[in-house]
Amino acid sequence: MTTKELLKEVLKDPILREKYNIPESVIQNVTFDKESEYKIIEILKEIIRLKTQNIPDTQVYKSIKMKFDI
Repeated sequence: MTTKELLKEVLKDPILREKYNIPESVIQNVTFDKESEYKIIEILKEIIRLKTQNIPDTQVYKSIKMKFDI
């Protein structure tokens, strides 16, 4: 499974889609090459990107916290 496929699979979750009000069209067109207007999508992309590079969870957390100011 590619990173793009993984991201789309995660975004298909009905609870996630409903909570963040993400339309199907956004999910279908999601890519790692362009930024999404949905912060949650950008956070998920960062998690997937870092985990595929075998970055430890603590570093992933720190990166997300700093990058997305959460």
